[in-house]
Amino acid sequence: MKAGTLYARHDFRVEAQPDPQCGDDDVLIEVAFNGLCGTDATEYSKGPMMVPLESRHPGSGHLGPTILGHEFVGTVVDAGVSARSRVGERVACGAGVSCGRCYRCLEGRTNLCREYYTLGLSTNGGLAEFVAAPSSTCIRIPDGASDKEAALAQPLAVGIHSVDRANVAAGDCIVVLGVGAIGSFICTALRNHDGPVIAVDVDHKRLEVARQLGVAETICVSPDASLADLQDAVSRTVDVVFEASGVAGAAEKSFGLVRDGGEVTLVGLNKTPQALVLSDIVLREVNMRSTVAHVCASDIPAALNLLVDFPLSEILPTRVISLEAIVDEGLEPLSRGAVNGKLLVDPRDG
Repeated sequence: MKAGTLYARHDFRVEAQPDPQCGDDDVLIEVAFNGLCGTDATEYSKGPMMVPLESRHPGSGHLGPTILGHEFVGTVVDAGVSARSRVGERVACGAGVSCGRCYRCLEGRTNLCREYYTLGLSTNGGLAEFVAAPSSTCIRIPDGASDKEAALAQPLAVGIHSVDRANVAAGDCIVVLGVGAIGSFICTALRNHDGPVIAVDVDHKRLEVARQLGVAETICVSPDASLADLQDAVSRTVDVVFEASGVAGAAEKSFGLVRDGGEVTLVGLNKTPQALVLSDIVLREVNMRSTVAHVCASDIPAALNLLVDFPLSEILPTRVISLEAIVDEGLEPLSRGAVNGKLLVDPRDG
């Protein structure tokens, strides 16, 4: 099969790879679309960070060159003995693999499984014509959702999980800082919230998309806006802040923006050390939460059902590219922050 494989930083190759083999509980998916995200671009431009190119992953056991891609959908064309009945199904894969036995799995928090690994990051994934995945990670796509629409389910599930983690109450005033890819999906997950949702970003185009997704108000700020600037621009009592930009200093601004006793949920990833005055957070009893990935069994079905009722691909700019175009039209511009909307890869193209 044809696949997109990461060998090292800035070394991504489209090449022939052996077709994957199914274990007893696996399904073999003919991939229709695989979404690219900032994590893929970071592994390409700054990694390896999560991809086990240099040391074996403890969960997956994988080591070495890795087929990227963790946001994939397609049709089941073969299956192991325990999953034969799924052949012919269109499925969206959650990509996160959990053991099902540990304490966190038993309480339903499979994204925190002690043996957790991710297809396309910890082992081979969906930037290929075919991918093998545990049947338990694959959710049937409803008839009302196209493959292109369903390809947004995995990142939307991350947004849904973020909102579920945030302890949002009826009528809360919510600010979403950063409405790039995940921020947009958080806005989508909040579209039926009965209080004001305010999107804050440095890009007018992103904010226009956020309005179409249902936010009540948008605020465009300078990249070097101070906390005082943000407070003046929002000019409301803010109950909940989602920090979805991952920009250095944004977490500190989130805590300063929220009311005493309010909620801050950290979504964006930034691995550089950042200054944070904890005494102010403690004295104001601000609650901090964090969120990672999603819970496949609940969040992927919720995302697919939302996409049936509220199709996103016509609102969120969505462009389809080929495997051969991934570096020039996908990974490189994503690394520069030069992509608005969502990029989908069709491995059948070309």
